[in-house]
Amino acid sequence: MKKLFPVILLAAVLFNFNITFAQVALTLNGGIQIPVGNFSNLVNNGYGVSASIDYSIPIIPVGISLSIGYDNWAYKTQYSYSNSGLHEFGNGINMYSIPVTLGPKLFINIPGFSLEPYIGIDAGIVFSSSTLAGASYSTNFIYSPMIGFRYNLPPGIIAIDINAKESNLNDSGSSQTFSWFGINGGISISL
Repeated sequence: MKKLFPVILLAAVLFNFNITFAQVALTLNGGIQIPVGNFSNLVNNGYGVSASIDYSIPIIPVGISLSIGYDNWAYKTQYSYSNSGLHEFGNGINMYSIPVTLGPKLFINIPGFSLEPYIGIDAGIVFSSSTLAGASYSTNFIYSPMIGFRYNLPPGIIAIDINAKESNLNDSGSSQTFSWFGINGGISISL
């Protein structure tokens, strides 16, 4: 028991310190969403916006992020030919997705620098809609690995957040994966 006591004491002190100095931030991002793979045959480059609540503990460089976003793409104009002539479809029709995700971020804190690189992955559900063949709605699984950095501005309340994220939507209805690459920028505000 005497050998176990210092370990329990250290764990209690660290746990108490982590709860006391935990940090919460609101991050707002926006950027270009570039379809890749088969998805790029259907839609043009789009845009996306997101808001997340980030919870981090200073002693441990891992934070948890809860995010909601909105991504939108316009379908490419496509043509089909039949006996009655050339037909155009897809022009002016949009597809959108609303991902709701949760995931860890590993921050690499470099003492003396305001720049904090990070890697992470988000996973969750995505609500999507397409109006190509009438209104259709679906709910699917999404996961998004990311890499980015935060640059903390003095006095440390606001940071610039830049990231690159590959989002993969697994469509259960068609057994396909729709992927896009997002280049996003925004701000992170400590609460």
